[in-house]
Amino acid sequence: MAVKSQLLQIIRRLDAMQHDRSGRRQRRTFEQFGIPVCEVTYNRDTDEFIFVRFRPQERFRFDDLDLAAIEVFNSLYDLQHTF
Repeated sequence: MAVKSQLLQIIRRLDAMQHDRSGRRQRRTFEQFGIPVCEVTYNRDTDEFIFVRFRPQERFRFDDLDLAAIEVFNSLYDLQHTF
């Protein structure tokens, strides 16, 4: 159940970024144990999510919220299971 709820929380945060009309870009940082793991920027003009993982440095563009959420989830999961 914890996996499902964590994924739902990520999806809700990304969905809120899409629906926020306060600017063209919305940026959120995702952390695990207080350590910044990755960052997602939503670009309203292109309707894309730009995903950046900090370690290892990776950058992807997604036009699908679910794919961006899976990358965030996997990044958090990887760090959580490193220790």
